[in-house]
Amino acid sequence: MSDNSILVSMIVCCLNESDYIDRCIDSLLNQKNISGNFEILVIDGMSTDSTREKLFVKKEFHSEIKIFDNPAKVKPQAINIGFRESTGKYFVICDAHSFYDEFYISTCLELIYEHPDAWCVGGPFINIGETDFGKANAIAMNSPLGIGNAKHRHPNYEGYGEMVMFGLFPRMVLDKVGYYDERFIINHDDEYCYRLRKEGGKVFISHSAKCFYFVRKSPKSLFNQYFSYGFWQIAFLKKHKIPISIRQLIPFAFFSSIAVLSLISFILGDKWIGLILPGIYIGILFLASIPILFKNGVKVAANFPLAIFILHFSYALGFFSGIFRFSLKEFKNDMQPNYLTKK
Repeated sequence: MSDNSILVSMIVCCLNESDYIDRCIDSLLNQKNISGNFEILVIDGMSTDSTREKLFVKKEFHSEIKIFDNPAKVKPQAINIGFRESTGKYFVICDAHSFYDEFYISTCLELIYEHPDAWCVGGPFINIGETDFGKANAIAMNSPLGIGNAKHRHPNYEGYGEMVMFGLFPRMVLDKVGYYDERFIINHDDEYCYRLRKEGGKVFISHSAKCFYFVRKSPKSLFNQYFSYGFWQIAFLKKHKIPISIRQLIPFAFFSSIAVLSLISFILGDKWIGLILPGIYIGILFLASIPILFKNGVKVAANFPLAIFILHFSYALGFFSGIFRFSLKEFKNDMQPNYLTKK
């Protein structure tokens, strides 16, 4: 249901984001050059830190803020609650672990007016690291060496792409594409934008729309994040029969090749066969760290190869684990198309 008085509905998903929620909401409240009213729908996954208290304090002073509970505590359900409760002509999916340039929404509106074939527009997010490892991770996640040709992660990209993280959509997309598939706990944005493109829409990305994302601070948290991305990529493959992009198969193929060569090396008794690919890989990571050393210092440069390795290896390991988890039987029973419709 749409209320003509609301131009944009901003859907913010959060769970225990007390360190970031104020900055996120303030950045949305301070959006400029929006030629209409807006609302901010915060979908909270029953936070147990001070997130909820901070939200209700802000709500007292800003009528634009509406707060909803998400008992499921995962993002696709939160987004679907936002879809059902929003009233704007356009909606934008936001994340509490981020904040947004004061012209982000108005720039996205301009982009969607300028590109009528686009059903989703947004900007490639700018990564922010808060620790030495986090800073290295931020560089890695903006580097082709780390994330390949993922256009939504290249900070200077302008053009069409596969998906965008914090996208603005016209409301008619709900009629064309439906809601998020709530079985995709991870990779839900990729899956939704794939369905959008399959229905004939396009995704347009512009560096003029600036948003900022706080990357994982530690090796363990980064490993868990990218393990889950690789794991849920198998669910996507089972449902749609094809990968979103060939780049998403490369980490698994690369480390599988290392395993095969290591086995051959063991059988033949020639250790050099198993060391060829790891040696080349380590050499590339070392060379890529040199400019980071001069620009960002020793600590960040030392963490950069580790961040790149974790990005690749954890994704490959998650992909391998997903192959066993999403068996053919489970796919037939559980992975049939099943996205919510409007209620």
